[in-house]
Amino acid sequence: MNSTTSPSDDMPDFSNVESGASSTAETVEPAFKTYEIQSGDTLSKIAKREYGDANEWRRIFEANSDTMNNPDKIFPGQIINIPL
Repeated sequence: MNSTTSPSDDMPDFSNVESGASSTAETVEPAFKTYEIQSGDTLSKIAKREYGDANEWRRIFEANSDTMNNPDKIFPGQIINIPL
C-alpha cells in the first residue's frame, strides 16, 4: 500500500444504494382455498357448488385426509381445504 491510498479507498462506495426487496422468484398461487363447514353441508353438496359435480367429493376428502377420517363426519365450524 502506498502513502496516498488508505484501506477505505479499496472498498466499494455503497452510500447511494437504496433499500428494497426484489425477487425473480415465481409467485405461486395456493393450490386450495379454505371453507368453513355450514349446517347441512355434505362433501357432495360442497363439491357440486365448487366443481359443478357432486361426485368430486372425494377430491375434497383426500385433500383433508390429515384431519378428516370419515367423509360422512363433518361438522359446522370445521375448516377444510378445497382444492382449486
